[in-house]
Amino acid sequence: MKFITGFFMAWGNFITLPCPYKRWDGQLKNMMLAFLPSVGLVIGILWMAIFWLLVYLQLPVSLISFAMVFYIFVVCGFMHMDGFMDCNDAILSRRPLEERQRILKDSTVGAFAVVTVAFLLLAWFAAMQEAIYHITYVDLLVLPVVSRGIGGMSVLTYKPIGHSQYVEDYKEPGRGKYRAAVALQMLVAIGAVIFLGRDAVKTLTCAAVIAATAFFACAYARKQLGGMSGDIAGYTICISELAGILTLAII
Repeated sequence: MKFITGFFMAWGNFITLPCPYKRWDGQLKNMMLAFLPSVGLVIGILWMAIFWLLVYLQLPVSLISFAMVFYIFVVCGFMHMDGFMDCNDAILSRRPLEERQRILKDSTVGAFAVVTVAFLLLAWFAAMQEAIYHITYVDLLVLPVVSRGIGGMSVLTYKPIGHSQYVEDYKEPGRGKYRAAVALQMLVAIGAVIFLGRDAVKTLTCAAVIAATAFFACAYARKQLGGMSGDIAGYTICISELAGILTLAII
């Protein structure tokens, strides 16, 4: 029952789609994070279905690209984009650490957030327009699974910033089993994409680029902001997914 609760806690917290089983247990937040790759799989399956429908309807490439980009952000309620914007506001301010942490918590939208999110969306749209000509439907499963897997793994691994909502959860013993669960889900999803897509090189390359980009983006943000947080996880997810779609556009 705890596994079911943990999965649907992740669904209700990280996806805007109606949650079939609404239940919250504050003691299971680490387990909730462990199900982030499965949440990414739900997002990816629906993304794949939308792509198939739009192509079947023979809509113009520009409209398909817009719909695909809009979906990947709206399906999570723009939560990860919010973290991306908050982190950029704080990091690019180049203020002392305490001031950067204050900016990170500030709900006011700054110039750096606006500029960086504009470039994020432009890059996403341009990459998606090109990727449409190269990808198969199952390729879309890799991005949300691996990016959210690394994001969840980071929160479960690194010491949080003092004001993070995950401070108390970081103290829970035996969190290694949650990290192992995250890794297992990612490996199973990648294996399934390879089996269905029949292109191991493309799938593994894309997954490796996403994972490497997420690792370095998260490390940079943690260094600049003094620890891990949900905002940094969102920052990591946005940057690594962009790297993934750029990879699919190029190879």
